[in-house]
Amino acid sequence: MLALAAVSLLVLAQTSPGEPAAPPATAPDEVQLQARPPAIPSLLSAEPLRGTSAFAAEAGWSRFSLAYAQGLTERQDLGGFLSFDVATTELRLGALYRQSLPAARPFDAALRLSLAWYHDSGGRWIDSRNHLDRGIELGIGYTLSRRGAGGVVSILADAPITITLRNQSGLVLAPRVGVAYETPLYGPLTVGVRGGAGYRFGVGSAPFKGGLGEVTFLAVATYRVF
Repeated sequence: MLALAAVSLLVLAQTSPGEPAAPPATAPDEVQLQARPPAIPSLLSAEPLRGTSAFAAEAGWSRFSLAYAQGLTERQDLGGFLSFDVATTELRLGALYRQSLPAARPFDAALRLSLAWYHDSGGRWIDSRNHLDRGIELGIGYTLSRRGAGGVVSILADAPITITLRNQSGLVLAPRVGVAYETPLYGPLTVGVRGGAGYRFGVGSAPFKGGLGEVTFLAVATYRVF
């Protein structure tokens, strides 16, 4: 009888309602996100906005652009942009999307997608083979970034494809690579620089059929709205 009573007391102690429940296990990705320092506002790096929103501007050779993005989740951002390339007289107006990917140690990684309306004004002061055209541009890019030296360094690779619609239509392919550095200036404002190189060439009746190399150097500013 004493042994049965002892076993009963032991069972009751193990199932006592006053005993706090064990905390639920946290997924490794969630632990990694919770351990991160506050995000540096950037639409170039692989770091998502994590629920905040930001405006970004770029200016220099040979492009001027404005963009806005909102963090949809801890890993996904969605926004829009407007850009004009002075050298090629190309205007783009479209939407952008950034998806954080599993880290490529020691870097963060992200996939970037865009869809834009494309208009070429036909300026020939850089390339005499350019001509008036319009179409739709599909952009895909990959970013590696890492915190350090008071800011974030990003390595960017992009491969936009433009489907032109004038005459008998055609394609413009413009692969490019670049590097950017951004650092907080004060409060929600981040500033930096971006440089890159690429090559564009047209197929069919598209502009730049003979090919055109490009070099860019841009000043970058990003402001976190909230």
